[in-house]
Amino acid sequence: MIKNYLVLTFRNFLRNKNYTLINILGLTIGITACIIIFLLVTYDLSFDRFHSRYNRIYRVVQDAKNSSGESMNATTPYPFVKAFRNDFSDIPFITQLHYQDEMLLKIGDEKVKVENIVFTDSLFFDVFDFKVLSGNPKQELGQPGKVFLTKSLADKILKGREHLTMKINNMLDVEVVGVIQDPPATSHMNFSMIVSMPSFSKDFLGGMNIDGWEMTAAGFAYLVLPENISEGELDRRFGPFVAKYHSKEDSERKMYGLQPLSNIHFDENYTENPGTVSNASYSDLLIMSILGAFILFIACINFINLATALAIRKSKEIGIRKTLGAKRGQLTVYFLGETFLLTIIAVLISLCITEWLLPWINDFLERQLDLNLLSNPLLLLFLLGLIVFVTFLSGFYPAMILSGYNPAVVLKNKISAQGSSGAGVRKVLVVFQFMIAQVLIIGTLVIAAQMRYFKNKPLGFDKEAVINVPVPDIKKDLMESLRTRLESNRSIENFSFSLGAPTSDNNFGTNYFLSEKGPAEMYDIGVKPVDWHYLDTYGIKLKAGRWFNETDEKLADMTLPEEEQKHVYIINESAMKRLGFNTPEDILGKNITTGVSRIDAEVVGVVEDFHASSLHNTIKPVVFVNFPYFYYDLGIKVNASDFKEAIGFIEKQWSEVFPEYYFEYEFLDEKLAGLYRQDERTFTLFKIFAGISIFIGCLGLYGLISFMANQKLKEVGIRKVLGASIGSIVMLFSKEFIKLIVIAFAVAAPLAWYCMHEWLSGFAYRTPIRWWMFALGLASTLIISLLTVSYRSIRSAVSNPADTLRTE
Repeated sequence: MIKNYLVLTFRNFLRNKNYTLINILGLTIGITACIIIFLLVTYDLSFDRFHSRYNRIYRVVQDAKNSSGESMNATTPYPFVKAFRNDFSDIPFITQLHYQDEMLLKIGDEKVKVENIVFTDSLFFDVFDFKVLSGNPKQELGQPGKVFLTKSLADKILKGREHLTMKINNMLDVEVVGVIQDPPATSHMNFSMIVSMPSFSKDFLGGMNIDGWEMTAAGFAYLVLPENISEGELDRRFGPFVAKYHSKEDSERKMYGLQPLSNIHFDENYTENPGTVSNASYSDLLIMSILGAFILFIACINFINLATALAIRKSKEIGIRKTLGAKRGQLTVYFLGETFLLTIIAVLISLCITEWLLPWINDFLERQLDLNLLSNPLLLLFLLGLIVFVTFLSGFYPAMILSGYNPAVVLKNKISAQGSSGAGVRKVLVVFQFMIAQVLIIGTLVIAAQMRYFKNKPLGFDKEAVINVPVPDIKKDLMESLRTRLESNRSIENFSFSLGAPTSDNNFGTNYFLSEKGPAEMYDIGVKPVDWHYLDTYGIKLKAGRWFNETDEKLADMTLPEEEQKHVYIINESAMKRLGFNTPEDILGKNITTGVSRIDAEVVGVVEDFHASSLHNTIKPVVFVNFPYFYYDLGIKVNASDFKEAIGFIEKQWSEVFPEYYFEYEFLDEKLAGLYRQDERTFTLFKIFAGISIFIGCLGLYGLISFMANQKLKEVGIRKVLGASIGSIVMLFSKEFIKLIVIAFAVAAPLAWYCMHEWLSGFAYRTPIRWWMFALGLASTLIISLLTVSYRSIRSAVSNPADTLRTE
């Protein structure tokens, strides 16, 4: 019987090959989208779960409250771990990390730039389960000058040598004592080299004090919470701990807490991670899953529509089968079997397409997705569930309709296309299809408008023709030498030493207050160490007062005796307003105190607000300071017409001043564009999903209109004989679908507005949602659909009526 069913099924496929191809193509696209989205979702959900005690590992975080509200920080002061070990002896496994984003290794005469370096202690591998290939980290990481390399880095620089001595950043000699496996792609912590914690010193932080509790930079603390201690219990014990080690002022506003390891990849409150692995969002995963489900639903709707439309063609076959004794259950199984075979074919094609697309997807999304069925039982289970789900979703309703025909009625030709083929259900499903498509099209238009807004909105400074060059050694004589050399080139319009461009991730934060009021009214503020050329280099607008001069920078030198030092501050308008001043002139001459060494200094200038971070965030208070020991970045504004010549000159002079280092530069506008890389990906994904939904919907329309054309061949012939034009015949086929698309728009418009309004709420600065976006969404859907309908209906309209009426 099964063999007979298979033969009949394949005969039906061949007899209706156009509809079969449409169904397979639609299901293949929908299933491919679902497989890719499943891989993406499970990839993100698997982060850090390879550690055997992942559900007991926590990162220590700190929260602080002041007049600005609450600030949340994933880093901890460097003395924290030592003090914790003294006070919490019942929690033996806690490890300390310091993260450096890049370093220069010097091996003899060879120079190698290395990214993602972690300094850590001997308990690191007691907390985490990263695999050690050689060496004894328990012993070696407790001693200074010891280094473990990841296997990929070891293969690159060891070159067959078992031991190697090298210099890090021209300041520390270290010995390679072991090799570890590269961290999995699903680790929030990314590193290429592990250096023993006793090797870490303030030199790696530009001479900043690492023994105080007031400052955090790039230090992290992780612990394993014993089974007999709960999170809440440790949170309560942190109270006396803070009071013991922090000042009275800080202990009243600061508190430590625990962040579960399993939440780090998704926690939007604490985004600092030791490595370049970006955070994900549960809401993004949910949206992707919903979009994947919608695309699959659209493909299944096509199947249902075509199957019910073809019911009239199969009615006589069903009537004969029932007359010969076939039961309704047998016919239901038979028609579900047809759907099952089509689904299996679509899944096999989808797996091939997914494998082909994965390299591009991994590159675009910066992921490492893998389609390995043998090593991923969860994927196999998902595919099995997908096959069952699609089979029943697509096949159950058509099977019930087809198997329910009355053989007496069928064999008397009393089954009509409108009555028996579920025309009402088809209309509802077409409306649903185009509702989804229009939501995606409108969403794409809104996202495109927001991306244009990002690119065109003034940032409060000049980003054109500016490059940023890292300064590897901030010795005063070297920086002066480079300054003198660059001043001699006319192609260089301006240049400035600082911690980074106005919009930069090199900022650090602290608190500030009006000195005369005291710390009772304390606020958060961003700190920007800059020299006296910064204003002209980046085109920031001075609102009132003055900018720094050379004398200010000389007097701010922290190497001078304290009594000879003199500091001044320049703030932005937001910092001025936060302190309660309405005009810049009112705050000039006032003193403010910042958390940077508690320096109390006069405000000598106020600049216009500018964007110190991406447009996702509001403009916040910023203070400019003259701190030369933070000048790790050189911003250079060059003449665009002499750009190539200028870059060559800069590289030559830089290399002569810093011969031990690599020369690198980055365009400021490209760096700013990187802030919106995730938004660009969202935009691209929306365009892809919108295109897929429209394409599948048009496939279904083409199939339906083809069926209608076949049903109305003789009607079209009669109309042409009576003088009907091609346009009127096209409208005959089109008018019903136009109504359905307009109804779909009535549902899609408010839904799209709500969804995009929620998405835009994540941006402090955003474009409005305009009426034309909805009009264009409706118009584009109508045009694409009418082109699809017209193509098939014109073929019917131009046919010779003699050919269709000769049998009458």
